[in-house]
Amino acid sequence: MKTPILAMTLALLASLALADITPREVLSQAMSIERPVVAAARDHQGAFTVESGVEITTEGADEIVDLGSITKTVTAIATLHLIEEEGFSVQSTLATLLPDVPSDKAGITLHQLLTHSSGILESTGDDGEDLSRDEFLARIFAAPLDAAHGATYAYSNAGYSLLATVIEVQSGMAYEDYLIDRVIPQDNALIGYARAYDEDRALTSNRIWLTGFQRRPVAEASWQGAAPGWNLIGNGGLVTTAEGFLTFWAAFLNGEIVSADYVAAALTPHVDEGNGTLFAGYGLVVEPLADGNVLYWHDGGNDIFSAEWRHFAKTGDTYFTAGTGESAFDAMARVMAATSP
Repeated sequence: MKTPILAMTLALLASLALADITPREVLSQAMSIERPVVAAARDHQGAFTVESGVEITTEGADEIVDLGSITKTVTAIATLHLIEEEGFSVQSTLATLLPDVPSDKAGITLHQLLTHSSGILESTGDDGEDLSRDEFLARIFAAPLDAAHGATYAYSNAGYSLLATVIEVQSGMAYEDYLIDRVIPQDNALIGYARAYDEDRALTSNRIWLTGFQRRPVAEASWQGAAPGWNLIGNGGLVTTAEGFLTFWAAFLNGEIVSADYVAAALTPHVDEGNGTLFAGYGLVVEPLADGNVLYWHDGGNDIFSAEWRHFAKTGDTYFTAGTGESAFDAMARVMAATSP
């Protein structure tokens, strides 16, 4: 067993080791995969570093990337904003927030949706399906639960689209409009769907069978249209720039979007994801490390694009990668290797 003094010394050395590596040096390792990827960092002082290995039509502009399931981080923050703004609770139930909720789902809470413990099925269909909100709700309400709500962790894309539905019904605004007009700080780059999209700045796919062996931009490749349907809204497919996401995350951590109590609630390891090492916070994974550090993160991908972010609690640094195929995951693996003490 380590003595308290030894444990403190090891933690300090680990912290100093991380501090000796600059974000630019870390990102140079991430970019060494030589694949289409954008890698960015924001340090604890707010300084940005961005490296890009992708080509877009508008030279010199910030690239627009597909966040994939990192959309869940954004939706969780938007949900907490709605809760605080409207005076709800994370324990508010679907029966109090949506009309005509069937009895087996009436007691599901926002907390359970946020932590993938609602028992809602994983998905209601293909991402590219042109599905309306009413059609999505009909499918959710008709489908049996995969588990009793609150009983176990089970990752659910549909559960996060249900949170987006709550946002729309309770705010009277479209999910994207609520996000952009009410949640995101005004000086932040847009995070959204059609309103945040610029095809001339968008990342384009590789030539793979999912895209008909053509290079296709995000909207066509991920949404299969000018805007996504409700199998995707709220759980995937949001677009922004690397700096846009990092700025948004920093604003959240700094209490600029919701109060400190809700920030702390989001970062709490609420539900064991199954192996005792990863835990569900609100829209993010909480990963305690052996050296006393804590990682907060989420990733996303659809085999066409990938994205990942990681925040180190000890140093306050946040890293973000996005690219084609699985390049974001490969780049983030190199970030993790470079930052390991």
